[in-house]
Amino acid sequence: MITHLRGTLLSKSPTHAVVDVGGVGYGLAISLITFDQLPPASEAVHLSTYLYVREDRMELFGFADEEEREVFELLIGVSGIGPHSALTVLSGMTLRDLQEAILQERATELTAIKGIGRKTAERLVLDLKDKVRLSASVASGAALDANLGASEEAAKALMTLGYTAPAARQAVGKAVEKHGTDLSVQQLIKLALKGR
Repeated sequence: MITHLRGTLLSKSPTHAVVDVGGVGYGLAISLITFDQLPPASEAVHLSTYLYVREDRMELFGFADEEEREVFELLIGVSGIGPHSALTVLSGMTLRDLQEAILQERATELTAIKGIGRKTAERLVLDLKDKVRLSASVASGAALDANLGASEEAAKALMTLGYTAPAARQAVGKAVEKHGTDLSVQQLIKLALKGR
């Protein structure tokens, strides 16, 4: 199993990154938490990974740290939560907020994440409240200026999550109008998802 990659970051988007390790490019699905912590392209990077294997596919998922990978593994252990749904959950709120929501059994906060209904949120809380631990070193992600590039990256991420292009741009635009331009891509997406 591939547990981590250390190499050069070739490219990144809010949902995907490519890391060159010894001349081989590894494509990884990533969360917004990881995206916010990635260095600029062409710089050295180290990511924890999870190799998801099924009969019909193999996918590699990348994480900025071990803790995010541990939460991802807990999430995919819940019935009805696949790896992409787990990334959506991780992208929808910070690790600390997610851990607190589960530990304090606040399922309604989880339903604010696109694709997570009431029953799924309740199942997440029920299955994980005894497994999740709140850590003081939860990654918060570096803030990025919400310039046009950040808004466009946020809109692209929303499109990947199932939004149409106009709806994604409108949701990001509303988030910028309501909360200002000094927002990271992760914050923009989170606010756009909550604003639905």
